Parts: sequence; structure tokens; C-alpha cells
Amino acid sequence: MTADLRDRLRAALNQPSRATPFPRVESVTENEDLAGLGGRWFDSPEGPGYVIESVYDAGHAHGSVVLHRALSLDMARIAPQARDERLAACDPAALVYVDTETTGLGGAGAMVFLAGVARFEGATLHLRQYLLPSPAFERGLLGGLAGELGTAGALVSYNGKSFDLPMLEARYILSRARPSFRQLPHLDLLHPNRRLFKGAVESHRLPNIERELLDFERDDDCPSAEVPERYFRFARTSDPTHILPVLRHNAWDILSLVALAAHLGAACDVEQFPLQASRAAGYAGDLEAVVQYAEAALASGPGRAARIETIERAARACRRLGRDQEAAEWWQRAIDEPRARRLTPYIELSKLYEHRIHDPVAALATVEQAIALVQRGLLPQGNPNSEATLPALQRRRDRLEVRVTPRSP
Repeated sequence: MTADLRDRLRAALNQPSRATPFPRVESVTENEDLAGLGGRWFDSPEGPGYVIESVYDAGHAHGSVVLHRALSLDMARIAPQARDERLAACDPAALVYVDTETTGLGGAGAMVFLAGVARFEGATLHLRQYLLPSPAFERGLLGGLAGELGTAGALVSYNGKSFDLPMLEARYILSRARPSFRQLPHLDLLHPNRRLFKGAVESHRLPNIERELLDFERDDDCPSAEVPERYFRFARTSDPTHILPVLRHNAWDILSLVALAAHLGAACDVEQFPLQASRAAGYAGDLEAVVQYAEAALASGPGRAARIETIERAARACRRLGRDQEAAEWWQRAIDEPRARRLTPYIELSKLYEHRIHDPVAALATVEQAIALVQRGLLPQGNPNSEATLPALQRRRDRLEVRVTPRSP
């Protein structure tokens, strides 16, 4: 590849030529407008960068959640919710909270122009926002961020597995650097919150989750759609009025990560969130807790879908624990739920009676009840290839009839 073509490709990707030295820090800091951001320049092995630092005491409340609660996380309970068992051994104080702002949603031309990272240092939360004054300083931003993330015990984000981390990884690769943070344990709060609070919130977008779960309302926030244009104006003019709302937007994102991590820990506590604790126990494979928490979850007054889900989860847990009679009672409760309209409880109860409790007469009666309801249009059938269809029920009934019919002498 010729040097001219290489330089043109670098220009298209907003990357400085290796032959061009980075501007000296001293020359840039003479810009009074940039000094108005309240940050400082730093040197990294990859070049100079700019960072804005903020400190929040542990008693700072973000909405209804006090930040220091994130220091008391039971990581052994959090790890199964994140589907990353490595988190169980992590110290909550070693978690690093990460959120980025970018010039676009993807592609080689999209750049990370702001990376916010926060971690507890003693009793205070330190937030560092690595800002890109212009594309020429990208390697400095990446170098400073690499040093920050290199000492993390684990990362915490909101949809970071799908967006923030892949974007950062792409920029490191294009800069011929190795993104070692991809090997760290990662608590992406979007996924456990989506599983535990399904049906409880209208949307899992972060601003809505903040309102619904944290009681935090953003006042005069910078809309996400305006973020790239505000950065471009700042990069052209160095006028801090363009980028300051974006810095505040990013800081709120980071504080919400800390508060949501603390809230997730509370969601595993049956006293505060019985329905979510029941779900969390199920995802963690704690069958005894699933059954134990089920009654508390039902007493909390969940909606119809959540009630049926809780009852069925308890029934399956009892079955796996070998408590067959108790499992049958839970399946019967699912059948007795008003407007349940599900074939699964009838099928599972029939199986229990036939194969575990060894009562084929009761199994046959359960199947016949299900067939009658399907024929009357009161129960919908399932997938054509599943056992939740009328032909499959009829075959089960015919087989059970042979078992309960006395043989001729």
C-alpha cells in the first residue's frame, strides 16, 4: 500500500497519520474555551488526552437510591442474573461503571468521543470522563481509558455488551491496539433488569428505567439524538456550551449504572421485591428459594401473567426437587387460576399423576378435562408439533384408557 493511499484511508477514518506528530499539549491548553470545561490534559503512552473528573460522596442519592449501596452488593447473587459466574468472586469496590457517547451507531467512521468511567475509591465515587477534543487525539483517549480499565475487577454497563464495548473494541483495533477489557467479567444491567422486571415497566430504555425503578427524572436533559451534532459543533469551535449538556447527560448515565446495580441487589431480596426475588432464584437455580418465595410473590399482588408464571415456576421447582405431590398441588393451582387459558398445567399435572404419583385414573380425568375445554374453544392449542394440541391430548387419553380399563379374564 502506498504512503499516499494509506494517508487518505487514515483521513477517511479520522485517524492521524503515524508520520504526523501529535500536537503538543502546551499549544492546545492555551485555548481558553477548552479550559472552561474544568478538565485537565494528561499524557498516555499513546499520546495526550483530556479528562474531566468529578467526585460524589457515598451518601449521594441518585433518585431514591444512595450510591454507597452499590458497595454492599452480594456478587454471588448477582452473578447468576448476569449469566457470568466470574462475577461471584469480584469485589463490589473493584467494579468499573462504563458508558460512552459516539458520533454514530456503528461503522468504521463512527468514533467514541466521550467515555465515562466511574469507580469507588474508598467511600467516594470518582467519575472520569475522557473527552476527545478533536479526532487527532483519539489515541490519547484510548490510551487513558486503557489504563483506567486495566485495573478493573469487572465492568458494569447498560447494553454495553451490544454497543459500548464493541464500539470501543473497534476503535482500539483500528488504532492497532489490543482491547484487553473484553476479557473482563461484565455485568450488563439491561439483561437482568429486563428479565426480573418484565411486565413491571413499559420500556427498558434507560431514561424510563430511571423513572420507574430509581425515581430519577432527568431535568432539561440533552436528547440522545442531539449528542453527535453537539460534539461536532464543539470540535469545530471548542465552545464548551455545546458539549457541557452532553457531559451532564453522560454523568447521569453513569450514576444510573451505580444506582441500578444497587437496585438489582435489592431485587434479589424477597422482603423488598418478592416477585423479582422469586424470578432471580429461578435464574440462579435455587429451587428451594423458588418455592419459598412463591407465596410471597403471589401475596404481592402481581398481574395475571406474573401470577401464572410464579405458580408454574414453583410447580417445576417442586418437581425437580422430587416433591411430586406438592408439584401436583401447584399445577392444580395454575388450572384453578381465573382466565388462565393454558394447556401446559393440564399436561404437566397429567404427567405427574401417570409417571410419578402412579394414579392413571387421575391422569385420565385431567386429560379429559383439557380435551373438553379445547373442544369448547375455552383453551387454545399450542404449536402444531407440540404436545399441547387436541390430537396429542387424544392420543394421551387413548393410552391412559387402556391402562385404566380392566382386562377381560
